[in-house]
Amino acid sequence: MHKQIRLISAETTEFVTCIILHMLVPLLPLFLETWKMKGAPTEATLSITAAMYSISIGLSSRNKGVFSICIFVGFLFSMAFGLIIGDSGSLPSLKFAAVITIIAIFIIHACERYNIHMVECSPFWNFKEGN
Repeated sequence: MHKQIRLISAETTEFVTCIILHMLVPLLPLFLETWKMKGAPTEATLSITAAMYSISIGLSSRNKGVFSICIFVGFLFSMAFGLIIGDSGSLPSLKFAAVITIIAIFIIHACERYNIHMVECSPFWNFKEGN
């Protein structure tokens, strides 16, 4: 009988899968625009990305405080996006604020997901068979 080669623990696999599929894939349009333009993304792109990322991560959080802050921040960046595309001009420090917000939300949610998948050993997706 042969022994299995153990690569990565189930908990680590769940955590890494979550980081890639749940937290990095939604940022692909931002990365692609940056790569395609070979420079910084526009204020509009950063503001709508920060808005949608904040809202989607907030909705998947188990922490009421993180949920509330993310929804609030999402609304703020949604309003900023509306002002930008409505020809109200540029908003000072919006690009910086959007990037810092995305990074902060990513780090906070990665910590939360670490606890969920590595400490509590909860699967990323729990597919149930049958009804």
